[in-house]
Formats: sequence, structure tokens, C-alpha cells
Amino acid sequence: MATPLSAADDTFLRWRDVDGIAVRYLDTGAPSGAPSGAPSGAPEGVEAPRTILFVHGYCGAAANFLPLFPFLAPSARCVAVDLPGCAGSAKPDIEYSIAFFVDFLDTFRRKLGMGRFVLVGHSMGGQIAAHYARRFPETVQKLVLVAPDGLSGEERGWRVIARLDPLIEAGLALTNRSFVTIALRTIIFHDPALVNPDLVDCFAEGLLTSEGAHAVALITRRIIGRDPVDELLPRIQHETLVIWGENDRLLSPRWAPRYIELLPRAGLRVVPECGHAPMLEKPGETAALIGEFLDR
Repeated sequence: MATPLSAADDTFLRWRDVDGIAVRYLDTGAPSGAPSGAPSGAPEGVEAPRTILFVHGYCGAAANFLPLFPFLAPSARCVAVDLPGCAGSAKPDIEYSIAFFVDFLDTFRRKLGMGRFVLVGHSMGGQIAAHYARRFPETVQKLVLVAPDGLSGEERGWRVIARLDPLIEAGLALTNRSFVTIALRTIIFHDPALVNPDLVDCFAEGLLTSEGAHAVALITRRIIGRDPVDELLPRIQHETLVIWGENDRLLSPRWAPRYIELLPRAGLRVVPECGHAPMLEKPGETAALIGEFLDR
């Protein structure tokens, strides 16, 4: 498994001001062989390189998708962003919501000169991606949802916990690397042996400061269990691939058929012996599924 991100591997690391928010992201640039300097919205007669925009989940980071880059970047520009309030991006004390993140993504993609792109969302990022595809359908070529969140009832008891405002703030303030390690080994990964210090650092980065813990508390209270996707999925006309880990303990794969039922043009692929983060636990298999879907 590839290392998500380390201080020695910042080849793709970039920063951008987006409406006054300092945003960290990863960008591979145009793939080799693409027209030099051709943006995603290339002029007529110039074939634009394929662009894939990756959106991470709750407490995630752009670096969660870095293991996919070696497989996908040769034929696509891969862009992954730390959402505001998360990981290395700024953490303003604002009204975080699904609508806020949808607006942010559209501003971000325009700042980067992206025209139409493939949108990949993981977990909470899948919920954001579904809302984005419905609101800005003209900018999305295809949609990939990886263990997506957002169906009514999918979060089970997590929704109740998210409403315990004082406890959420206090609990996140006490979070440490040991807690993150345990969560990754028992909830996120199927194979706990794959959880290494770099992975722990990747997930802990946005949590282990007071402003980070506060931002995640705000996101928890204002997003978890809100803005369900049940009614909007039937109105999404993009070709969609749903990917789920067979052994996902956070968001059960039993919800996958419901996504396929509601999405008009969707297919499902299940990754065996895999937990909630296929792009980290099985990057080769996950990238192959995405590549095959995009090449159809």
C-alpha cells in the first residue's frame, strides 16, 4: 500500500486562496502526452486532458487518494483537496454544511481552471459529490461514489451522537494519536496490519489542534445526518460507479443496493477483503475499477 503523504513526498502539494480560505490540495497537473498548457475547458479542436477531482470523507484528507495517483495520473490530471475545516486547509469558525462544501468545490474548480471533470467522493465526500452533481450537472462528466454516506438511516447511531453538542466538542478535544490508531484499526480498515504511522498522521493532522477539533465538531453537528440524498439520487443522470468495501464496518455495504436502485445509471463493484477506505486498503484494485469505468 502506498504511503498517503509524508514530508518527503510533496511533489503534488499546492495551496490556493478560495474566498479567503487557505486551501491545501494535491494536483498532478496535465498527464504526460496531453496538450501542453491545455486546460480542462480546452478550445475547440484541442482535446482536453481528463481531470479527476477527489473529495475526501469525514476527518479525511486529500492525501487519502494519493495511493491512486500512480495508477490514474498517467492518463488523467488528478486533483484532491483538503476541504475547509479539514486536514491541512484553514479551519474558519463558519457555518459548515453540505451546501457550503458544494459551493466551495465549484469555486475551487473554477480557480483551478477546470472545465468538466470526473467527480469522485468518499464517504461524506460521496454525499457532497451527489449534491454537487445534482446542482452543477453540466460540470460533471462521470460520478464515482466510494462507500458513500447520505441515505436516510445509513448513519444509524452516529446521527444521535452528532446531536450531543457539548460531548462532541469535549470528546474531539481529547482526541490523540492513540485514539486515531484504534479507530483506523477497528472501524476503518479490514486489515489492521496496514495501519502505519504515516496513515495515523494523515488522519490525525486535522484533529490534534484546538482549531481543528473545533472545526470537526462544527462539521459533525451540522452535516452528520442532515441533507439526505434519497430524493436527489433519482434526478442524477450521470453515469455513476458505486464502490464499496466488502467488510466496511462504518457504513455497511448492505446500503449499496439502495444506491443502485435510486440512481438511474449506476453500477456497483464490491472490493473483497476491504473496509471503509478502498483507495487506501486496496488502491490497485480501486484504481482499476475507476479506470475501467472511465474508459467505457
